[in-house]
Amino acid sequence: MTDTAAVVPTPLEAMVAGVLQRIRAMSENPEARLSCNGLIAIIGPDSHVLAILIFAVLNLLPGPPGYSLVVGLAIMAFAVMLLARRPLRLWAFVGERQIPLPILVRLLEFLAGFTRLISKFSRPRASALASPRLLPMLAVLAFGYGFAMLVPIPFTNTLPSLGLAITCVGMLNRDGLAVLLGTAIAMIGVVLLVLVSWVLLTVLLVVSEVVQQELPAL
Repeated sequence: MTDTAAVVPTPLEAMVAGVLQRIRAMSENPEARLSCNGLIAIIGPDSHVLAILIFAVLNLLPGPPGYSLVVGLAIMAFAVMLLARRPLRLWAFVGERQIPLPILVRLLEFLAGFTRLISKFSRPRASALASPRLLPMLAVLAFGYGFAMLVPIPFTNTLPSLGLAITCVGMLNRDGLAVLLGTAIAMIGVVLLVLVSWVLLTVLLVVSEVVQQELPAL
């Protein structure tokens, strides 16, 4: 007898596959457009953790100017709504921004592969660290990581985005070890961002001081 349990998708895999199927169907229409709020409607207004996961992975892909700003603001908004236990909804400035469907399909295909891969290693364990009671803490951390994504320094938001994505996977799969790993990666990314920002600020202050000293001599 074939062991069908081995091919049963995890809840996260099933959620991502459902969203991907609907987005693929939309992308077949060359005139189709999808806003951030439209994507939320497909994900589900109460799927805060999944929404944060999708937007965190979205920030790992290249996009047009202002892309990281919109993603960071969206994640911050989701975090506030999760903390306040309010349905997902973005204000017009972010919510009506159009998401390029080809990029979104690539994102969800990547995310589907990512969830299949991580499901080989991720399983319910140390579930106390992935308890729904800890969702307020996830909301606070996601808000901080989203804020870090607003800093316009290339490559500095990669680790916070990756760490946040892994943390969300851990919460959805009730995998406390994944939650710890994701939190550690994101924290390292934030520390690196602070260090890089401090170095750049120091360099700018030194250059400014040198210029001010040299100007009178000209």
